[in-house]
Parts: sequence; C-alpha cells; structure tokens
Amino acid sequence: MKLHLLSKTIIDRSTDPQTLLSILLKNRQIKDSANFLDPPFPALELKLTMSVKLINKYIINHKNILIYGDYDVDGITATAILWQTLYQSSPYVIPFIPHREIDGYGVKADSFFRFQKEKKLKFDLLITVDNGIVAETEFAKIKKKQDIKIIVVDHHLPAEKLTSADFMVHSTEVSGAALSWFLAKEFNKNADLGLAALGTVADCLPLVGVNRSIVVHGLRELRLNPSVGIKKLITIAGLKQDSLSAYDLGFGLGPRINAVGRLADPTDALRLLCSQNPLQAAKYAQILNSHNQNRQDLQKDSQVIAEKEVDLNNKLIFISGDYNPGLIGLIAGRLTEKYNLPSIIISEGKEISKGSCRSIGKLNIIEILRKYSSLFIDLGGHAGAAGFTIKTSNIPKFQKQIIKALNLKLKNIDLHPEITADTEMKLSAATLKNIKAIKQLEPFGIGNRSPLFLFKNLKINNKRLLGTNGDHLKLKLDGVDAIFFKKGELDKTLNIGDLIDIVASLDANTWNGSTTPQLIIKEIINGQFRR
Repeated sequence: MKLHLLSKTIIDRSTDPQTLLSILLKNRQIKDSANFLDPPFPALELKLTMSVKLINKYIINHKNILIYGDYDVDGITATAILWQTLYQSSPYVIPFIPHREIDGYGVKADSFFRFQKEKKLKFDLLITVDNGIVAETEFAKIKKKQDIKIIVVDHHLPAEKLTSADFMVHSTEVSGAALSWFLAKEFNKNADLGLAALGTVADCLPLVGVNRSIVVHGLRELRLNPSVGIKKLITIAGLKQDSLSAYDLGFGLGPRINAVGRLADPTDALRLLCSQNPLQAAKYAQILNSHNQNRQDLQKDSQVIAEKEVDLNNKLIFISGDYNPGLIGLIAGRLTEKYNLPSIIISEGKEISKGSCRSIGKLNIIEILRKYSSLFIDLGGHAGAAGFTIKTSNIPKFQKQIIKALNLKLKNIDLHPEITADTEMKLSAATLKNIKAIKQLEPFGIGNRSPLFLFKNLKINNKRLLGTNGDHLKLKLDGVDAIFFKKGELDKTLNIGDLIDIVASLDANTWNGSTTPQLIIKEIINGQFRR
C-alpha cells in the first residue's frame, strides 16, 4: 500500500482548527471557500423551454403522459420527483418502472407497448428519466407504430445521434434525479429536492459544484420535512432524521430502494416514495427492508462463489456463471475494490445473459465496451460502471477479446493500490474541536472524501470484534477508540502492545450521553510511504 500525503504540515494539539480547515480546503483545491462551505441553492444551465411548453400543452389538453424510469435509486427517485409534480396538474400522468429481468435496462419498445396495453390507453407523450439517451432504435420502433412525442431526460453518455426524440434535457454533470428535479421545479418550485439528493448520492456523482448544492440543500429538506415514505424508510433503517447525512443516503436508504429493484418489483419502491398514507408507507418500507436483508444474504453467498473464480493472471476479473442478475453489479464492485482491477460479472441465461462492470480510476470502462458493441444486444453506463445484455453464445468471444485488450492497455500502468491522506496528525489533535471544523466540509462522498490523516506509532492497548459475525475490529490506540470496518480478520494478526501506523478519519462517538473522539481506520500502513 502506497501512501501519498497532500500536505507536509503536521497537525498537533497546538494547531488552530481554522488552520486545519484551511489546509483541507487547499488540499481540495477549493479557492472559493465561502461558496463551498455554504453552497448556493442548486442552479444549472439547461435547455428546458421547449420541453416545458410541450408538457404544459399536453397537460392542458388532458393528454396521456408516460414517465418511463429505471429500476435503480436514481431512476426511481427521478420518476417519483417528476410524477408527483406533474400529477398535481393532471391525473393523466402515469409512471412506469421497468422490471430488471422482464424489461431489462433502458427503454424497450416491447415494454412500452405491453404497459400501454395493460393500462388500456394510448400515450401521447413519453418522458424518459435517467435513461433514453441511447434508445434511438427503440424510439424509432415506437414512433413507427403510433404518433407520439418523446422527451428524454438523461445524464448518461450519448452513443449516437438521437433523432427520434423531440426534445432532450441532458447533462452529464448531475444525476438523473437532479435533471428530473430541475425540470419538475419549472412546474412547482417545491419539487422534492430531498429525492434529488438521494439519487445524486446513490448514483455516485461527485459531491462538488452543483451536486454539492443539491445534496446540502436536499439534506436540509430531508431533515426538516421528509415525505411520508422517506420518513418511514429512515425509521426502519435505524437512522436519525435530524442528523441525516450523505453516508446515510448512500448506505442506509439507497440499498433498501435498490434491493427491491434487484430482487423483485421496483414499483414497490416508487409506491413508497410517492405514498401519502403512513400505514401504506410503513407496509412498503417493510417490504423494501425485507428485500434488503435477503439481498445481503444472497450477496454474501454469491461473493464466496465468485471469489473462487478470480484469476489474477489477467488485468481484468472476468466471471460468468449462474449469478442473480440483480447482484452482479454488487459482486463486481466488491471484487474491484478488493483487487484494484476492473471486473465484469455475467449472469448467464440459456440464450440471453446480462453483464455488469466496475472499473478503476485509470480506465473508462464504457469507452472500452463500446468497441465491442456488435457483440451486445444493448449497453449503457458511465466511465466507472456499465451494464450490458449479450447473447450467451457471444460470451467466449467477448471474454477473449476484452481480456486481451485490457491486458495490453493496462500493461504498463501501476495498479498497486494507493491511498491519499491529507496530512500527518498527532493523536493529541484528534479533538472534538477539530472534528467540528472538519464537519464544515460535509457532505462527504465521491469527489469530496472525508479527510484522512496519518497517525504514526500508535500502541494497541486493547482489541475486540464487533458485529454479529465479528466482521469489524475495534481497537484502543493510546487510549483512543478506533474502528476498522469489515476487517475483523486482522484480529488474528494484530497483538496488544504492537505499534502501528494508520490512515484514519475523525469521528465523534456519543455513548451514554458522553461524546468522545473516535478514529475510523481506512488502512493500516506497512512499508514505505511518500510525501
């Protein structure tokens, strides 16, 4: 593990909290500290006029409008935001969340016509949210059969010219939920910004610029006045509403919404988000929570199986087999995190298979995959993550070609994991005052990680395992509590009395009415580090 320190300053007990904050802002290359620490209300330059006019026209004329979303958190929140807003003006607005296994990713003409038949009506306007930017073929099929207008609201990368869509609301800068919110607030200034924040965090957008504004102001709304459904989900997740954080959105609420889309009918998540009835909301919150518990069990079993198939002789982890299609993205993510290699996991079907990819920072996975478009039925994603559908018979050819290409591309790139810390800190500086100063940089996440510090020569006074299965390791280091999540196995290699160097973030732990500093360990450093 290589360590890179962004600053040579050593933080000790005498360092003023404001000095510490200045170092952290400088490390993040933040020049306008006022706007960063207190971001303005979200604003983004978008071409909305024609889309708004068309939607208004169809609302006034009582036309049928379909909002076609996606089954992940960003897609479901995007759908909920726009549907709740437009439905206030027209009862002829209907939402649709595709089913992962039945409909697959993105707009499908067959799914559109099936849903239209089920509803026994004909849609006059189709609005896609968090998808549609690569659906030219499917849009053409729809327009060939019926007269319909199409508006695409999407943040994904375009692959071809979109000629069948009438208007487009597009930006890769924000999430699908955020784009949906920007459009929705043209109809109602009180459109749900909290859901836009949830979609932004869950879809791993960098929390800087407009995304930071969305999450800061969205969190304020969620803490003060969450919707009935979100409030029930906060409760069942065991979170505190008045101190809700970006971490809570990404690791508390997000997985529960995602789980139902991975294993069952994602429309249940939409029903929860849009519910105005506490009893109904409680019912759907419980459904989502149960699916999440089931997802955790299934993922754990699948992860063990996948680990046995990992071949580290190549620069790409490629695994194909009998995996639940709703879990392959999670499995790929864990493997990429563990081995610092791009990974592709495929859920094999008899004729059609689904794949999910996760990448490393040095590789744009969607650019690579588009070179093999002829082998896919469909493909979509970002630089760091992508998904595809492929004929099962094409898997061997794809595997051979992609492994060869990535072995060559990554041949001379150093893939050893590296961790970046802000600076060195003495344990005496791990104070509540400094923790308060650090919290001014929240929300933390992609693009604005929680500050990390190097602590050297700390003595292990005590150790014990935490969690139902002993997954986490708690240490007492020179009298200060420290937790190393998901590293319970290190209990066997660390001994009381050992001196260790760690990279950790600072946190405040409240127990029995007393608040004390706590270290959240990111890595235990061995060998050389560099400034």
